[in-house]
Formats: sequence, C-alpha cells, structure tokens
Amino acid sequence: MSDIHIRPFIEEDRPSLAAFRLSEQQQIYSSLPVDVLDDAIEDSDRTPCVVLNEIGEIVGFFVLHKHYQHEGYATPHEVVYIRSLSINEAFQGRGYGTMVAMSLPLFVQEHFSNFDHLYLVVDAENQGAWNLYERAGFAHTATKEDGPIGKERLYYLDLDQKYVHNIKLKLDETVDIPDIKVDIVLNQKKQVGHIEGVLNGEVLHISHLHVEEAERDRGVASSALRQLGTFLRRVLPDAGQLMVYTDDAERKTRLFERVGFVRLEDVDGKKRFMKYINY
Repeated sequence: MSDIHIRPFIEEDRPSLAAFRLSEQQQIYSSLPVDVLDDAIEDSDRTPCVVLNEIGEIVGFFVLHKHYQHEGYATPHEVVYIRSLSINEAFQGRGYGTMVAMSLPLFVQEHFSNFDHLYLVVDAENQGAWNLYERAGFAHTATKEDGPIGKERLYYLDLDQKYVHNIKLKLDETVDIPDIKVDIVLNQKKQVGHIEGVLNGEVLHISHLHVEEAERDRGVASSALRQLGTFLRRVLPDAGQLMVYTDDAERKTRLFERVGFVRLEDVDGKKRFMKYINY
C-alpha cells in the first residue's frame, strides 16, 4: 500500500476532479467531487481536500465542514464534519480508503487545531465504510432510522486525543482459542505490544494490555484499542463484546473510557468496563 498525501484543494486540481469517477452504487452514498466542489469553495466554513498518491495522482476527495449541523443530530457548534469522502473508482482496491481513514485524525488536528470534535455520517448499509472509520478511531454514537436513503450512523472522534495511524493488529495464531493474543505492529514490521484475553461465549475478556515503554506516550495503546472491535469482527466473528477489569489507576480508567468502553458496576473491588463490538 503506497503512501498518500492529503492537502486542501487548489485550482490546478480541477481537471483531475472532473475526471473523478464513482459507480452508480457508490453515488448513492457519496457525491462526485464536481457536484460539491464549487459550493465548498464559496463557503468559508468548508474546505475541499484532495488525496494524492506517491506520484501525485488524485485518488480521493472530501470536504471538511466547520460548524455543520446534520439534520437529526445535536452536535456541538465548534465541530468539524467530514463530508462527501470518496476514492476515485480507478484507484479503488489498493488500500487508499484505509490510508485516508487512518490519516484523517492527524490531518484534521493539524489544520483545525481550535476544534475538538470531528463527526461524520455513514449510511448503515455501507458497512465497508464504517468499518474503516471505526478502525481509525471513530466511535459510533447514534443511529438515525430515517436518513435520506434509510438508516444512518453518526460517528465521532475526539480531536483532543493522540492517534497513531500506522498501527496494525495481527492475530497470534500460535495461541489456541479460548485464549487470544493480538500483536500490535507499528509500520507493518515492528511489534510494539500485544493484547491478551480469553473468549468466553461471545465475550472477550481482556486480561493484559502491554505496550513497550518507549512507545507508551504516543497513543499506541488507545489507537490499538480503537481498532480492536473492527479487527475482531473480521477474525473472530463470534465475539460480540469486550470486557475488562482494572484497578483504581486513573490513567487506566481514562484509557478505556476514551476508546468507547462503558463503566459498569464494580466487581470484587475492580472497575469493570464493557464495549459492544458486533452490532
């Protein structure tokens, strides 16, 4: 998978965007760039952006919309929405969608440093898209039954957190179920930690989360936990929930709360957190 570069639109990009293509099915979920570009340019709250591959070809497009309020959702005023995100049909199947989703948190943090809230809306039928966003750290916060083409899902990402985009999870196949070990791999080659647990029915009980000391302050643990649900849906489809018990350490409590776990009633003096991963 090649590297990408994301930047705001410049006028020299227009011919490439005019040649941008999406299938009829994909146009149900996202607009063609040329259909939204001029409106975005004329609106000071919108920033059209392009995604380039390693040789400068435009492979993707999206709009960042400040202060946008999507109908049916109550979101803060100081918010940025991602809208009209798509990958040119000619470049699909090469991993660019994954790279864009993983790069979005850092890109938005760099260009909208005064904003703490990032949202996007995905049609519920478009499971491939929302799997990508969940892997990138977005949390599913609401579902609307009557969107323009049916049920839709609201996703949220806290811009006041650390995100590591080049993390990949890998199942350790030397460990036999019900025991589970998931390796945390950085830059596709360096193992920097692991997550261990035991699968009991549909509940995966996390027993240990380890990150090498040199990597602990850059957000590796939280980024790995954000990806875990999407990863497990693919490799362990029977797993429906994550459960973890932890001590009173404040940093551990914040870690699990920030990645979408819900605090339940304490058990035997241990804090208990749960997260649905199959829904």
